Amino acid sequence: MPSDTADRPIKVLVVDDDFLAREAITAMLRHHVDLEVVGTAAGGVEAIALARATRPDVVLMDVQMPGMDGVETTRALLGQQDTDVVAMTSLATSETVWRMIDAGAYGYVLKDDAPADLAAAVRTVARGDAFLSPRYTRELLERSASDAGADARRTAAELFATLTDRERDAARLVAAGAGDGEIARAMHVALSTAKAHVQQARNKLGARNRTQIAVLVERAGQTPSA
Repeated sequence: MPSDTADRPIKVLVVDDDFLAREAITAMLRHHVDLEVVGTAAGGVEAIALARATRPDVVLMDVQMPGMDGVETTRALLGQQDTDVVAMTSLATSETVWRMIDAGAYGYVLKDDAPADLAAAVRTVARGDAFLSPRYTRELLERSASDAGADARRTAAELFATLTDRERDAARLVAAGAGDGEIARAMHVALSTAKAHVQQARNKLGARNRTQIAVLVERAGQTPSA
């Protein structure tokens, strides 16, 4: 993400095929002076064109859209430019959300979450952390792990075994929902060191973002509660 987001409003693109939903989300975000809605789009093709023109920091992406859905749009968008996507959905099933995460989304929110959660999601993703709707995070990770076949669980375990002890600790903390500062405090290391451990774990696990780290750790049976 751009390094100057702390010195200017976070630029947000809202993508939803429902006009009233777009207007409501935009109105909620405009109550926050640190957030700037730079555009709204009703579909995937329009979203990609607008993102190219406005260079948003975060894209709030509806999952269920006719034609080019949120999964296809996210994959195409992230293949073209550096931005972050937060999935928006009315129904959070493990399959739907995992498809968005697999496409590169940095998290998800439910459309009926509190407005404060929506703004928090944008801020969290803009600073480089993943955001999962608090009501369903644990359920999503557990279902993603249980739905995975034996091959997927074995692959996750083999990947996890390639990490150093410190990288494993960092990955487990990511799976527990900890941010970089919390990881640094828990591991008694500098913030830069914690970020390095997370980045190295992400690279070795082949994860595109922290959410994928969490799912792989869960599949490997290596969550802190395991």
